[in-house]
Amino acid sequence: MVTERRVPVTQPQLSNFAALSYEPGERVLASGASSLEFFRAHRAIGTSVPTYLIESTAPDNVDDTAKIASKLHPKLAPIDSDLAVKQIAEALVTGAEPNLVVMVHGFNTPQHDVLRMYGGAATAIARDAAIASRQGLVCIGYRWPSEHIGTPLRGTWSALPTLPRWILFLGIGVMIFSLPLFYVASRTGQGWTDSLFVWYPAGIQMLLGWTIAALALTAVLLRASVYFRDHYRASNYGIPDLIQVIRAIDAEIVRQYAQRGTDSPPRNVNLSFVGHSMGGFVVTSTIRTLSDVFATPVEALSSYGVAGPGFKSAPPSNAIGNVFSLRRLVLIAPDIPAEALLSSRGNFLASALLRFDEAYLFSSEGDEILRQISTLANYFVFPTSTSNHGFRLGNVEILSRNFGMIDVSPDDFLRVLRIGNMTLQELHDSLEDARVLRQSGSRHPAAQAALPKVFTYFDCTDYIDEDGTKSPPRARLTFSKWRKRHDAEARLRWYSHLLLLLCYFLNKKGPDVHDGYFHGLLSQQLIYRLACLGYDETVRGYGGEPAMGAACERRRIRVLVSPKLHAVRTGPVTPPAAAAAMQPRAQMVSLAQPQPIAMTVPNLVGMSIVEARAAVAAIRDVLIGQTSLVARGTEPQLLLLEIARERRGLSPGTVLSQTPEPGRRLRQRTSIEVAVAR
Repeated sequence: MVTERRVPVTQPQLSNFAALSYEPGERVLASGASSLEFFRAHRAIGTSVPTYLIESTAPDNVDDTAKIASKLHPKLAPIDSDLAVKQIAEALVTGAEPNLVVMVHGFNTPQHDVLRMYGGAATAIARDAAIASRQGLVCIGYRWPSEHIGTPLRGTWSALPTLPRWILFLGIGVMIFSLPLFYVASRTGQGWTDSLFVWYPAGIQMLLGWTIAALALTAVLLRASVYFRDHYRASNYGIPDLIQVIRAIDAEIVRQYAQRGTDSPPRNVNLSFVGHSMGGFVVTSTIRTLSDVFATPVEALSSYGVAGPGFKSAPPSNAIGNVFSLRRLVLIAPDIPAEALLSSRGNFLASALLRFDEAYLFSSEGDEILRQISTLANYFVFPTSTSNHGFRLGNVEILSRNFGMIDVSPDDFLRVLRIGNMTLQELHDSLEDARVLRQSGSRHPAAQAALPKVFTYFDCTDYIDEDGTKSPPRARLTFSKWRKRHDAEARLRWYSHLLLLLCYFLNKKGPDVHDGYFHGLLSQQLIYRLACLGYDETVRGYGGEPAMGAACERRRIRVLVSPKLHAVRTGPVTPPAAAAAMQPRAQMVSLAQPQPIAMTVPNLVGMSIVEARAAVAAIRDVLIGQTSLVARGTEPQLLLLEIARERRGLSPGTVLSQTPEPGRRLRQRTSIEVAVAR
């Protein structure tokens, strides 16, 4: 039997090592042979919640020869990876409420940034009494190999394939051969207008040379963006290695139960994930792989995706491995196409999302890393014929003038969420219309997409907050201009997007459009509480939904709560469904043009919310009755958004205020937002 020979390290020694560089290497076995170390592990120092960092040792380049060395965060100490797994399993086996939370970083995050990010997360969790007092909670930060934008430039020439080199040389050659023509033209002694037969060919040849060379330079820039390289490493290293981490912990828990005399361990360990940016893709793909694809029978070849039997009768099981049950998924600026929420085919997001009890999405309209760089990179791979598609989920915005907790009818849920140029309802309708036209024999209109309603959305576009230092609150993700103050459908200006992109690369003291969620105190608190405690306990920690809504309102965060959470919410009853005429429908009949709307906004102040809903529904019925069947997207839309406000002395459910004010003329699409006493 071959056993590993390792040098024991005491906790004081680990603390001394925390500030030193840590170099991974090979493990020496008793036989003298060596085995590759696939993972490195670190443990947070001085935290009441067991917190670990587990790193995949996959290199940035497959042919790297240099050892990886980095300055560790002072709150992290290296620990043997197998010992870390044993400690994690022991904490979960002996904990009263075992709960494992795994955090996964995103694209453009090298090792030193990961260590700082997870070290900050450990500190934030430790200082939150609501989380730190949880018995059985274990947190893991998982690192997959990612690198900083621009890093691959060092190996550009040596890694450049033959064809781009030929193209580059050809472009340079064309430019060089144009120089004699410029020389001849200059020696004629005449102006360029008198020597067009010489200057014109020379200029065209020089421009052609630059154009040819630019093709090769474009490939170099795409490589330097690291997006495609990170996506490859996420797919081929990040996902398989995270699967191995979960499987190893699962196996160790079973082993420790067996040592305690329990052959069949209980499935009592909650498993939750926090995925940032491309880390959301890593998490959802990991869950899909860990799930059993043979869990449901196949009735027919087209019994697939949302049409499969597993989606018809009941959501897929949340059981993973031998002891885990999936509980909460928190996605922060996820680099996932919006169409993944709406596609009726099988996709990695749908198969993972429906297995969780709760799901949360933190987003910003001004995340230029997703809006510009990710969409540019995916321009080459995402199959679409228009620029309306391919926007990422991390750019979701809530169409509301106000901040805080927002309620809306489940049937209107998709109409108040916008990604890029279209609301989710418009995006869903366009995909459905395309399907009907593509499959001329299909006359069955699809129901409104259910996946978007699984998420609770936190729109942090205008988020302002402190960072735990003595500096005053400031904008964290954008310039916080509150563009929707008077118009719920207002957008950031084109120059704001440009300035935010430049600010991300050139001004490190300005808004961090992609990572600012981890700098503000409230956003960190919400992320970690939701992941570690769940919605019900998070709300209770703030003292109720009105108090939580007030905290979000002060920091300019919009929250749209998932209809799935109505069963556990402390707020009002579920908003009623919208009128049947507002339901999405396929284009199957002749369409009429929309007719003008001549009604005004009603006065809802002082009514109970039930009465206000009835009044809006009555007006909506009249509006729908005024029109024939119109083209999808042009039908009259009257939406009622409810924002919770804490008002003592008033009956819960009383409408306190509204926007727009009563008497204003209704538009084709009008959102009435009411503040409701809670």
